Amino acid sequence: MIDSHCHLNFADFDENRDELIEETKKEFKYVVDSGASIESNEKSLLLKEKYDGFLKTTMGYHPVYAGRDDEETCEKTIQQIIENIDNIEAIGEIGLDYSESRPEDELKRQHERFHKLLEVASEYDKAIVLHVREAEHRALDIVNEYPNIPDVIFHCFSGGKQTAIDAVDCGYYISFATNALFSKKHKKNIKAVPLENMLTETDSPYLSPVQGEANQPLNIRKTIERIERTKKISFEEIEKETEKNAIKVYNL
Repeated sequence: MIDSHCHLNFADFDENRDELIEETKKEFKYVVDSGASIESNEKSLLLKEKYDGFLKTTMGYHPVYAGRDDEETCEKTIQQIIENIDNIEAIGEIGLDYSESRPEDELKRQHERFHKLLEVASEYDKAIVLHVREAEHRALDIVNEYPNIPDVIFHCFSGGKQTAIDAVDCGYYISFATNALFSKKHKKNIKAVPLENMLTETDSPYLSPVQGEANQPLNIRKTIERIERTKKISFEEIEKETEKNAIKVYNL
């Protein structure tokens, strides 16, 4: 199995991170750890060095931070990604977040910095991992302006079925997380997305299937079981295909 997106670098795992990773190694080929800010990007890269060959990393700039940060912090974050471009598997998570009402200037900064990061991905031939909450189709339109980006992942996809279909038609990947266990919308999306365009993730420590507990990569099994029930395809086939997709998109 491969958890294609999680945040083991977050403080939620400070007390049991090493133990959890060692346990995960028994069942997983890889875990892809994702950064979201200067601090978490650095932590993710250090984790990759410590667990070289098993833990992979993406460096990103979460749109909420991108919208709020001053220009100096923005430039430092983008430069950090560029300086480490050969040590990471993708740029992300990046994107747009319309899930809350935000000031117009903050939304403008989100857009401007999203475009800057897409330019970096295009220039350096890197896949991207998108956080586009409540902005899925708008982000799809923007990404389509950058045809040189090799691969696109809609992380933790929660948009509408038509947007999922449109993204697949562009050759992009839809990643389903453990929140797919609880939503009829996700069930429709799982039915609509072909297995060859599908990834699985946990987004740990978020979206835990157990209330009050931090999510963890081992729960990826529950995501695969959800897909198995919905698509009537065997667990083994889903595991094999989503592994193949993750290996391709991240160039593992």
